[in-house]
Amino acid sequence: MDRTVTAVRNLLGALGAPLYDIGILSDRGMLPRQAGLSSDMVFSRIAMLKAHNARGGHIYIRPSGEHRFTVLDDLNIDAVRKMSADGFAPCALVETSLGNFQAWLKHDDVYPKQLSTFIARTLARRFGGDPSAADWRRFGRLPGFTNCKSKHRRPDGLFPYVLLRDCTGEQYRMAAYLRIEQTKLFQLQEYEQEVRRQRLSRIASFSSPRRRYSHLSLARFRNAPKFHERPAAADIAYCVAAFSLRMPDDQIARTLSDEYLSRDPNPARKAAYIERTMAKARAWAMS
Repeated sequence: MDRTVTAVRNLLGALGAPLYDIGILSDRGMLPRQAGLSSDMVFSRIAMLKAHNARGGHIYIRPSGEHRFTVLDDLNIDAVRKMSADGFAPCALVETSLGNFQAWLKHDDVYPKQLSTFIARTLARRFGGDPSAADWRRFGRLPGFTNCKSKHRRPDGLFPYVLLRDCTGEQYRMAAYLRIEQTKLFQLQEYEQEVRRQRLSRIASFSSPRRRYSHLSLARFRNAPKFHERPAAADIAYCVAAFSLRMPDDQIARTLSDEYLSRDPNPARKAAYIERTMAKARAWAMS
């Protein structure tokens, strides 16, 4: 029996997912169109995977779509033992290089993506795994193939095989407790983040330059008793107030243009009026 086929069969049997994604990573990047595969389709690709692996490709696998698993990376044997002692025994344990392990944990439910990532990072921190490699879409190395990282190259030029060390397929004992604990912590984090976003949004709205002059209205100046039948004076007063509140020049000019009172359609006269009004107002504001 081909040892690679046996290792792949045992891992897929422990995971028991309906569909899988295969990752084939080379210097050119990830090979596309290897997602949503049944177990039989994975087995049908083993010869192809071996060929890519022989050319230095890294071979990975994960359950397809949202799933009930977390894979923890970069664990040592002490961390693995602690996981089992604490009620978090993995359903499959893969030795990716000498003394370095990936542990697959089988949850009691399929979690939403964000919650699944939150749980993965919590568990990675708890057991000394790599939090940066913990998320809901994390690939694990597929056993039965070699780990082609250059640092693992042996003196004879060959690479070590990725080994399946355990494959019980069982859900860990603390699954229900973890679901309740982590769901509450995740909801609390989401609530705190939303409160923080709202507070920052309020601070930003009060400190925004636009808020300083949002109350200004040219119509209010023109309707004020002191500027009765003196629209030009009202326009200058509006501009003085706008300049003092640091309203941008183009916005002041646009307001004067949109609310231009003269019936004379000559655009040159209109532009001259706006320029003249703003110049007078700028002089008053700076005096």
